[in-house]
Amino acid sequence: MTPRTARFRCLALALLFGLLATEALAAQALNLGIFAYRPTQVLESRFQPLADYLGAQLGVEVRLHILTQEQMNEALARNQLDLFFTNPSHFLMIRSERSLGGAIATLIRRGPTANTSSLGGVILVRGGDSRYDSLSDLRNATIAVPGPYFLGGFQTQLFEFREIGIDLQRTARLRVLGSHDRVVRAVLEGDVNAGFVRTGIIEQLVEEGRLQRDDVRVLHPQELGEFPFVVSTRLYPEWPFVALPHVDQKLVRRLASSLFALAEDHPAARAGDIAGFAPPADYQSVELLARSLRVPPYDRVPAVTWLDVLQQYRYWIFAVVLLISLLALTAIWLWRQRKRLVREQRRLSAMVETWPEPMLIIRRGLFVEANSAALQLLGYHRRESLAVQGLAGVSPPFQPDGEPSLEKSRALLQAVMDQGVQACEWRCLRNDASELYVDLTLARIGQHDDGEPAILCALHDITRRKRAEAQQRLAASVFSHAREGIFITDVEGRVIDINDAYQVITGYNRNQSIGSLVELPDEGVSVLMYARTHGRWVGEFRSRRQDGEAYIKALTITAVRDDRQRLTHFVGIFSDITRLREQENRLTRMAHYDALTGLPNRVLLADRMQQAMAQARRQGYRLAVAYIDLDKFKPVNDAFGHEAGDELLVTLAGRMRTALREQDTVARLGGDEFVALLVDIPDRALGETLLQRLLTVIGEPVWVAGHSVQVSASIGVALYPGRQELDGDQLLREADQAMYHAKQLGRNRYWITASDQGGDAWSP
Repeated sequence: MTPRTARFRCLALALLFGLLATEALAAQALNLGIFAYRPTQVLESRFQPLADYLGAQLGVEVRLHILTQEQMNEALARNQLDLFFTNPSHFLMIRSERSLGGAIATLIRRGPTANTSSLGGVILVRGGDSRYDSLSDLRNATIAVPGPYFLGGFQTQLFEFREIGIDLQRTARLRVLGSHDRVVRAVLEGDVNAGFVRTGIIEQLVEEGRLQRDDVRVLHPQELGEFPFVVSTRLYPEWPFVALPHVDQKLVRRLASSLFALAEDHPAARAGDIAGFAPPADYQSVELLARSLRVPPYDRVPAVTWLDVLQQYRYWIFAVVLLISLLALTAIWLWRQRKRLVREQRRLSAMVETWPEPMLIIRRGLFVEANSAALQLLGYHRRESLAVQGLAGVSPPFQPDGEPSLEKSRALLQAVMDQGVQACEWRCLRNDASELYVDLTLARIGQHDDGEPAILCALHDITRRKRAEAQQRLAASVFSHAREGIFITDVEGRVIDINDAYQVITGYNRNQSIGSLVELPDEGVSVLMYARTHGRWVGEFRSRRQDGEAYIKALTITAVRDDRQRLTHFVGIFSDITRLREQENRLTRMAHYDALTGLPNRVLLADRMQQAMAQARRQGYRLAVAYIDLDKFKPVNDAFGHEAGDELLVTLAGRMRTALREQDTVARLGGDEFVALLVDIPDRALGETLLQRLLTVIGEPVWVAGHSVQVSASIGVALYPGRQELDGDQLLREADQAMYHAKQLGRNRYWITASDQGGDAWSP
């Protein structure tokens, strides 16, 4: 055996022993890396029980490693991890750099009211900071973020701003702090204007006693059904639990089974705020988000060479080159034409400038010369600005007769060329867009060397006369055709003229109205005195037509004075607003009452609850919110139809209203759900008597659709004030939860919310 062969065999044996040692270590322990989105000690206390649980289920030691994203990437590159648990955005980055399969499970996070397998982003400002109310207010703000690769802590919020056209990475000042806790601390201490964190962080900090809920305020809050956390963005799948390819597949299957078997009440689940694990979610929405924001792993742009551009866009390049060439030739031609026009203008400038009236020279439809009077009349300071205009260019689109200015000017210039002098009235626009009326005179004055004739254009301003005529016509038209009633009285209030609408509205003809005192409110003399003193009186009052029909009149009376400020007469304008007021009343009722039962709806209930809660605090008594849900209402609907169901609801609504006191309120929230607001409850006896009345009247048989039907009710009761200060929505939610508890206990009963059990809960 040669020395070279011996060395080769030794190297092979060493490599074999190394592989065997690696497999032995892998069989003895699994290394689990968890992304450090919060302080290490917090995450160790939350996830060490999960590692111990998995170790017990798999029969191997599961070692927990709390790592930042950079540390996790380095550990994966060195094959120091077997399992990892991180946010979806980081998972996509790892998957793009390594040969990974999909996730084996997706986290179900425990929430205060419900569990969820989705996450989103939260946008925070300090609770007392009123400068920021919308996303656009943060365009130039200083914002704290945990890191650029945090899905819920940065990328979800960045996408929401992109959707409204704001690129925060360009406009705002972003401070990367490394963890969600530091972001919240920076917001509370006023180091930044706002902060981004993922959903659930606020609730965790409140639960840990490190944050008061009123210390921060959430911008752009979203109402997403039963999602249990405050959120400012749309939702994406929760964290994936991933096993690396080198882990034995049998062990991976056992690991997945252990994760799916983790019960919500298991100590490991409670410690980590985990409600369990679900089969892997579809992370396509996270991929689309990363592509849209161009963040890793979709931030690389493929290299494109000039040859690729030429090959792909060769026809477009040829067309652009051809277009540029044509534009260049056109520009040269226009430059030459302009140069010739300038020479022509110089020959005529002396003649035109000495003319005292506004004067212009037209050639080929354009003004080539104008004197100072014309520039002043049309509001131009430089002749060059007017030279590129034609007659249509200093005119509005249409003339007063409705004919387009462009077509009419062409016809007028052609008539001058064919027949000689033409004169007419013309409407122009000054340079400041104000209107100008002129007497226009056009005359052919000769022919240029190139054969192109010139036209002399003389202007005379008649704007003041035309406006006076228009005001007279407008005043007469308004008086005759206005839909509002108009009358004119003398200084004593006697009618001297009326319009047609006056006769239509009041029913009194012209002969009956002229000479009579105008109809005014009971304080009619005071109305005229007020108009005389203040110039105008505006008000509404009830009146009657000539046939006795009542209507509501909206009246404005104006005092008219002459040049010496002497009162000459009064002008009144009025309209019939009866239908408008009736419609307002109908809309008000529709907005506050249920259309089927006539009971108050959710809007009116919220208003009455707010008033009742305020009065309860001031006067020191208790009120109760009873959430009522009918039992077995759906079988009635299914058996006899919706009309029978509606009839049953109407009957039960009337019964509940009569069963309660006058000061109590019964409202319908929708479907078969009602709420009773019981105010001024001095003791338990009265409160339970009222609740028992409700159960009794609801449980009595009802005759609908030719049949006798009978339903019951489950009632959840929340009392106010209680041990905790609640607002109206929270009080209603507590009553709703108590109602579900009553249903679980067998229905046809009431249940008082658990926070108020013990002792005399009805006493204030």
